[in-house]
Amino acid sequence: MNKQAHWGVWLALTIACSASLTAIAQDEAPAPQKLERILAQQQELKRDLDAGKTDGLTTRQVNAIRKAQVDVFAVTEGKTTLDQLSMDDKVRLENALERINAEVKNTRAGHDEKQVCWRERASGTTMKVTRCGTEAEKREAREGARDYLDRPKVCGDRCG
Repeated sequence: MNKQAHWGVWLALTIACSASLTAIAQDEAPAPQKLERILAQQQELKRDLDAGKTDGLTTRQVNAIRKAQVDVFAVTEGKTTLDQLSMDDKVRLENALERINAEVKNTRAGHDEKQVCWRERASGTTMKVTRCGTEAEKREAREGARDYLDRPKVCGDRCG
């Protein structure tokens, strides 16, 4: 198998793993994906990176993949099923897998289309909710909130 086809297989496997975790993070019925399979795929990818099979990836991308894999292995340490993970751990695992996926895709569009989840407090409550969307949607929401906060608070002479 050539190098590009090899990375294509990893891309497909990473997408499959993250799709099932997205369903879990959104409290839907998860696809029949096992934690052992995710870990086996990540361990094999780690072995390939350790062996120098990094054609098409920069040193920065390889380091980003390794850093994301540290999160994957830390969150799943001692766990045998996805049900054993807390919601925060599921979000952290999902985001790490998406970071790996984006680096393997190696495109700006891949980074913007990367699915991410985050926990935030619902307005006016102490309850946390999980929100998921693309990296671009998260950036837009953050910029929209920043623009709202930056608007003048006093209406001045336009108060009618």
